[in-house]
Amino acid sequence: MPQRIATVGGGIAGMTLAASLDPRRFEVSVHEAQPERAAVGSALGLWGAARRVLRRLDALPESGARQTGGALHRMDGRRLLAAHGPGPVMVDRPTLLAALDAAVPATVRRVTEEVTDPESLDADLVIGADGVRSRVRGLVEPSAAERVGTPYVALRGIRSGTTRSADIGEYWGGGLLAGLVPIAGDRTYWFTTHRSELTEPFEVQHVLDEARERFAGAAPGIRRALADAGPDTLATALWVAPPMRRYAHGRCVVIGDAAHAMLPNLGRGACSAIVDAATLAGTLNSDGDLRRWQARRVPATQAARLGSAAVMRAALAIP
Repeated sequence: MPQRIATVGGGIAGMTLAASLDPRRFEVSVHEAQPERAAVGSALGLWGAARRVLRRLDALPESGARQTGGALHRMDGRRLLAAHGPGPVMVDRPTLLAALDAAVPATVRRVTEEVTDPESLDADLVIGADGVRSRVRGLVEPSAAERVGTPYVALRGIRSGTTRSADIGEYWGGGLLAGLVPIAGDRTYWFTTHRSELTEPFEVQHVLDEARERFAGAAPGIRRALADAGPDTLATALWVAPPMRRYAHGRCVVIGDAAHAMLPNLGRGACSAIVDAATLAGTLNSDGDLRRWQARRVPATQAARLGSAAVMRAALAIP
């Protein structure tokens, strides 16, 4: 009889897992409270390991644009370091999720519901792909049940038009962080991060007003992105997952942000979620040794969680 796997969360991690599990061996259900959120999001970078997973699933968006060039700048635009070597392939989140959705076998059962009690799910294995607010995480490690707040607020948006090659990259300093990255379709992905005492739920206009004031001395490209930003801009508080020593316990497993939500500075969040899901599926499709799987994934992803926080501190500390 096929093993029953219930995945809580239909985002990048959950859909990658559903697309990767062997339908001959597993009865898979994906429980997502808000499927419409798949159409919302900005851009993310796909590094090599994640691209290889997506290519195997035939879910690597053709519209991705490789990031080339770029530099690290002071907030006023003065260049600090030039980037060398190829960067990630940039894709927008809705396009990636649509590609993953198409790769999920028709045998996977989609359930539109909020799972408030994962223990009640009728399944042999419950996978928490339910993000930084995960309800499954506490079943794996009770001391890590609650997400951890940070003092940072992020704005993210995509605007039409290309960016001068000299302006591509990140901008650090003065307690602020920002970036400009070209993506497919002659568009530019931009982001800013600053400390804020605003609390969720945000009024986007309030966050934009605060950011425009804080970034008044920033490079022209950053100021222009903020000036042109509209109500479709994403404004989010940055939360992280607490440290974890394991990702599997009993019949519960966590992957992606549920396991290691990190600050966005290394650009590894989505990639780590994809690799988590693919390697977990590979383990379940073969010997099912979850101890060996987490022995590989816990050190790598917890190091990335710590590294991203260190980069944020360094970025904000530059005068």
